[in-house]
Amino acid sequence: SVSHRVDHERIQAVGPDRAASEWLLRCGALVRFQGSPKWQQDYNGLPTGPLGRYKIEAINATDACIMYRGFDYLDGLEHVTDIKLEKCMYIQDECLQRLSETSTLQRSLQQLKIISCGNVTDKGILALHKLKNLEYLYLSDLPGIREKETTFRVLQQALPNLQLELDLE
Repeated sequence: SVSHRVDHERIQAVGPDRAASEWLLRCGALVRFQGSPKWQQDYNGLPTGPLGRYKIEAINATDACIMYRGFDYLDGLEHVTDIKLEKCMYIQDECLQRLSETSTLQRSLQQLKIISCGNVTDKGILALHKLKNLEYLYLSDLPGIREKETTFRVLQQALPNLQLELDLE
């Protein structure tokens, strides 16, 4: 089983991107580093190199067991432009609020996809308005969203440049 306790000593020792990569891969997510077309999925295949050489640019968490307690790992990431959360049963509103309040992600994140995360409600989606550089948001199969029109209107007013794509019942 994955330990979700954040290992701050590990972050200090290997740098935030390496430590976050290890956590994400242990949870079953994939990461893609800046300047590389390929997704890393094998924990033991993570490239080694000088501290800070590999920067996470994209995260694909599909069927991944990432949960709130691990989100401290995201704090030091400065180059993440793209996050996909699909079928993540532990992702709930608190996680999206935490994501949206992460100052590095407020600067870097451009694309976010949230698909089939049953515990996400309007509250979590509304929190995303703090991601001020978000350009594209894709939401699909989110039964917890009840006040669609209101939620999306508020979001669109807060982020006028946001392209919002919806595939919801």
